[in-house]
Amino acid sequence: MKQISEYIIPFGSYSDGLHVFEFELVDAFFSRFPESEIQKADVLVNVEMTKQQRHLEFVFTLDGWVSLPCDRCLEEYEQPVSSEFDLYGKFGDGNNEEESDVVWLSEESCQIDLSQYLYEYVVLSLPMRKVHPDKADGTSGCDPVMLDLLKKLSVK
Repeated sequence: MKQISEYIIPFGSYSDGLHVFEFELVDAFFSRFPESEIQKADVLVNVEMTKQQRHLEFVFTLDGWVSLPCDRCLEEYEQPVSSEFDLYGKFGDGNNEEESDVVWLSEESCQIDLSQYLYEYVVLSLPMRKVHPDKADGTSGCDPVMLDLLKKLSVK
């Protein structure tokens, strides 16, 4: 995938220690990922990068919402997103497949593109089954016409 410059952190120009970045992921961000089912979103991501001489540590904190099609009635609804992920950047010739939370960087690296990680962390924050939340009175938030149709077509 093509690098997205606003999500590149030039860690080589930062001193050792803690550095904080903030990204807002909206519709345009998700449109850059053709496989994405997310069309509308507003997710604020706080990234804390701790730079040390031989490695980097990132803590991603996500908070916001994404619009998704409901698995039951196919109507769009807003799914809250709130989670935290860790990512470690190590310098050397390691294997990226050994550990899912480690990215290996060449010794000459001076920047990292976080766009793919940001996208994946939002997707990992989504529930397996995406359905409208129930209303305050306990009834389904799904489209009642679609629910009636499903009930008529279901095998008893």
